[in-house]
Amino acid sequence: MSFATGGRRVVFTIYGAAVAIAGLFGYALGYVIQPNLLDGHVGSLGPVTFALTPLNLAIYGMVMVGAMLGVLLLLVSYVSRFDDATPVEVE
Repeated sequence: MSFATGGRRVVFTIYGAAVAIAGLFGYALGYVIQPNLLDGHVGSLGPVTFALTPLNLAIYGMVMVGAMLGVLLLLVSYVSRFDDATPVEVE
C-alpha cells in the first residue's frame, strides 16, 4: 500500500503543529511565571494590554507565530505559482 501526500498538505500540517506548539509553550510560560507576578504585571502589544496569565500568553504565542508563519506561507504559495517544473538546460 502506497501513501502519497501532497507537499501543500504537509506544509499546512507543519504550520498547524507549529502554531499549536507555540500555544503550549505560551501556556507553560504563563503557568511558570504566574506565581512571580504578584504585583499585577501586564504585557502590551501596541495599544493593547493584557494580564500575563497562561491563557493570554498561549493566545499571544499562537497569534504571533500564526501571523509570522502565515505571511511567509502566503508568500511562498504565491511565488510557487510561477515556478515551472521544466528544468532549464545550461549549455
